[in-house]
Amino acid sequence: MTAEPKLPRSVLPEVQALRAVAVLLVVAYHLAPQLVPGGFIGVDVFFAISGFLITGHLLREVRKTGRIDLPGFWAARVRRILPAAAVVIIAVLGATLAFLPATQWKAVGIAALAAAFSVENWVLAADSVDYLAADSAPTALNHFWSLGVEEQFYLVWPLLVLLAVWLGQMRYGRRETAGAFPRTALLLVFGTVVVASLAYSMALVGSGSPAAYFVTPARVWELAAGGLLALLLAPHEPGRRRNGRWFHAPGARTALAWAGFAAIATAAFGFDAATSFPGLSAALPVAGTLAVILAGETSGALAPQKILELPPVQWVGNVSYSLYLWHWPVLIFFLHFSGSEPDSAQGTGLLVLSLLLAGASHRWIETPVRTLAPLSSSKWRTLGAGAVVVALVTAMSLAPGTLAQRDTVAKEDAAATLLAEPPPELGAASIPDGAPPYLPGKKQIIPVPADAERDRPHLGECVQKPDSPFTRECAEGAEDGTLTIALVGDSHATHWYRALEATAKEHGWTLLTYLKNSCPFTATERIAEKNGSISCHQANSDTLKRIISRGDVDAVVTSHWAGAVLEKGAAEGFAEYWGKLEDAGIKVYPIVDTPRPGTKVFARDCVAQHPDDLESCGAPASRAFEPNDFTLAAAKREPRVGVLDFSDQFCVGGFCPAVIGNVLVYRDKHHISDTYMRTLAPVFGARLEAKLRADGLDDRVR
Repeated sequence: MTAEPKLPRSVLPEVQALRAVAVLLVVAYHLAPQLVPGGFIGVDVFFAISGFLITGHLLREVRKTGRIDLPGFWAARVRRILPAAAVVIIAVLGATLAFLPATQWKAVGIAALAAAFSVENWVLAADSVDYLAADSAPTALNHFWSLGVEEQFYLVWPLLVLLAVWLGQMRYGRRETAGAFPRTALLLVFGTVVVASLAYSMALVGSGSPAAYFVTPARVWELAAGGLLALLLAPHEPGRRRNGRWFHAPGARTALAWAGFAAIATAAFGFDAATSFPGLSAALPVAGTLAVILAGETSGALAPQKILELPPVQWVGNVSYSLYLWHWPVLIFFLHFSGSEPDSAQGTGLLVLSLLLAGASHRWIETPVRTLAPLSSSKWRTLGAGAVVVALVTAMSLAPGTLAQRDTVAKEDAAATLLAEPPPELGAASIPDGAPPYLPGKKQIIPVPADAERDRPHLGECVQKPDSPFTRECAEGAEDGTLTIALVGDSHATHWYRALEATAKEHGWTLLTYLKNSCPFTATERIAEKNGSISCHQANSDTLKRIISRGDVDAVVTSHWAGAVLEKGAAEGFAEYWGKLEDAGIKVYPIVDTPRPGTKVFARDCVAQHPDDLESCGAPASRAFEPNDFTLAAAKREPRVGVLDFSDQFCVGGFCPAVIGNVLVYRDKHHISDTYMRTLAPVFGARLEAKLRADGLDDRVR
């Protein structure tokens, strides 16, 4: 005897449980990434769930009315998403002005504006392909990127459903499609989106573009896949009841559910930051999610249903949206106050705090506003209220940047006054006096911390991006200089540009540059080249050939960021290139890498917040230098090179300050500011000149 199919369920406990799994994976990944290295796939679980639920809602409306009430659909999204999101954005803006340094205000304001308009993912995508912006400190609103993807999907997806309905009506006529789905047209539209988006995602990931993680076209297939499942589970005939599942065998559903959870767990614990993602890798958590949904309600001794229906699991699923919204700001402000990653006890405390905020948000913000009679009874009133809230958040988002600009202008005026008649001991010139943070009677820091990020060589295309297949040659200085010298390497070679430029101008030299971010000048490949995010090996090889083939290069100055992770044989790789240059009669002067600040936050942020306690922003020399600087080891293998070590120009008495002689040493996490390099130019020039003379180039030095 065949069992009667169950009536459709209005509540799906397995979906709520999946939401709980998804949000806990994301939170765990942020609080303790070493425990769940692939916890970021929780976002992909959310995407698949959202695509399934939203598409199911749209299909039911099409079946019932033959159309979609777009204003009504979007109004429902506004009631569901906007209230809690707006409260979090406003709370972050207030906490930013109260607790964070002015150097971060503008960035948070931009993030708040992007979050309010659901485009944070595009802002982060733009930053991710900008080498300098990609190194910026995260804001407490960065996690809104995934909400941006979903909300853009909600904007476009119902239009695609309507397109499919129209195509079906064109093919079969309104009478034939009334009360039924134009299933073929829907399959065609949904399938096209899945295939095209997945292909684009794979291509973008394969190209090494970091923007692949954020951009909507590379992610929308995950939501569309959920939509496909909703379509496949929908009944074929109008008025026919079904339980929303393709089969009724309890054992098969149980096996499918456990297989789905296993796929999610495999991704969560098997993926990590080195995994090429999203692309095809994201198919594993998406498929796992859809398998659990397809399995539906399970039964039997081995079924997961009893676990999924546990009240704590269902509660976390209910508050998952608010938990996602609150956990990231909680972590970011903790990092600001503590200056270090949370340990296990602190991580547990942050989780508890996030859960409390999520529970309060769900109870007193999400639920009441979603069911508020004046809004739920009028789609136009809802949309109008949403527009007012977005306008309010927009106005508030502009405040941090405006206030920061006002503060910056005042400090820039003071800096201009100081630079109009610079004291002789400014910056590195104060090293002989013990590297005091402030000169007597001078309290202004230059560059102004809020402008420090821009205090760098603006060389345009002369500094190639990491994924560029080549390194550009540029020439500066005298066209027929007595000596031709080349600056070669990554961004840590670039930050020596001002010192070398000043020296070349003083002596009338020709200065060539071969600069490429993230690419140390070595025959050894970087680990990051494996995933295609950077392209160094061939570009470096071509640069070596070009320098040698020119025939007029007398010397090469090079340096590299010691934090770059290289394949085995790193020292040999540097020595190999240096040896080939020396064999060609070109002298090589590698520079020992510079120290890094001693704080988790950017040095400029620390300095802005602690102008009267600048020592707290520095670091002991014992931990200020990256351990993987291969300069000295490579020089032992190629002793013909002349190593330049300026560590004594950054550290005095075993301590490396963040501010020396009123000059901010660092413009970000580990790059030296142009202003400090200019003050270091006399010492740099003297030491380089001495090396050149010692190597028999007296007649070229002048």
